[in-house]
Formats: sequence, structure tokens, C-alpha cells
Amino acid sequence: MKRIWERITPISKAGRNFDIEFWQAQSAGSRFKATFGMLKDFYKLKGKKINARTFRLQRSAENLKQA
Repeated sequence: MKRIWERITPISKAGRNFDIEFWQAQSAGSRFKATFGMLKDFYKLKGKKINARTFRLQRSAENLKQA
């Protein structure tokens, strides 16, 4: 069963509870898909090119040792 989310309130009085509850109810895949969509929109609005390396994970750790 699909759940419909809605909120009718002035933005100035809106708390974050609705947003937190909404996103926690979504699957990890849905959150990733939404985030990726926002990243693509951001790059398009800024006029930047999107290629295979644009969203590559940063690999900054060089050496890890167990303490």
C-alpha cells in the first residue's frame, strides 16, 4: 500500500519532524535516487558538465593501521 505524505502549514512554523519522518520511512535506494537526482540538477543549474568522473567517490585515505 502506497503511503501519501502531505503537510499544510506555513513554512515559517514548520518543524523538521515531518521531513525527518518522511525520509526515515524511505528505503536506502529511494534516498540514494533522490540525492543523485538533486546532484544532477545542481550540476545542470551551474552549467557544469556531468561525466563518468563527476560523482566518483573521493579516495583520500592512504594508510590505515589497527591500534
